[in-house]
Amino acid sequence: MRKLLGGVCLSIWAGVSCGGSPGVVAEGTERTVRALSSTLPPVEDYPAGAPLPVVAYTHLVVGYCKSLDDFMAVGVDAATGTVRFRFQGNDPTSTSRFMALAYSAGVPLTVYTTPVEVLLEEESQPAASGASQVPQLPMTAGTYYTCVPSSEIGDRPPEEPPTGGNPVAERWELFTELALNTARALHRVARLPAPQ
Repeated sequence: MRKLLGGVCLSIWAGVSCGGSPGVVAEGTERTVRALSSTLPPVEDYPAGAPLPVVAYTHLVVGYCKSLDDFMAVGVDAATGTVRFRFQGNDPTSTSRFMALAYSAGVPLTVYTTPVEVLLEEESQPAASGASQVPQLPMTAGTYYTCVPSSEIGDRPPEEPPTGGNPVAERWELFTELALNTARALHRVARLPAPQ
């Protein structure tokens, strides 16, 4: 009976944690993008010199702009695929202290220093064995720009109609998706030894 009950609980847990969460259809495509959890931690200004709240399996993903001396950082628990913290900094003191702590934190670290196309979730998954090896153009969720002066956030090209959304929140959502995908991908190929 315990095995049956354990199997049922495991099935329910797997269905809840791995099942299809509500998705969003990417504009101009028939593909769905996994909607980010509504329980994301708030974006906080990094208090210069504060320790990073990293634990085992934390993967730190940073968008760093040297010319503006600012950063965006997301700490992802790669084992569970959850976001633990989101920090930002836009002054030389907090940025330099954060980067020094990030490099010495003892956890996997990815730093983006140039704009990147953020792929939709299914495009970032490894190809199934036996799948067609014909290269196709990836579907993107958008471009994450590492250097965007705060005065320019929200300025859109003239041919692109305004969406009415919050450009800062949209940028953070895109970067958080990039951080989650980065942590998942790297956790599949290498990870720290299990904590003892």
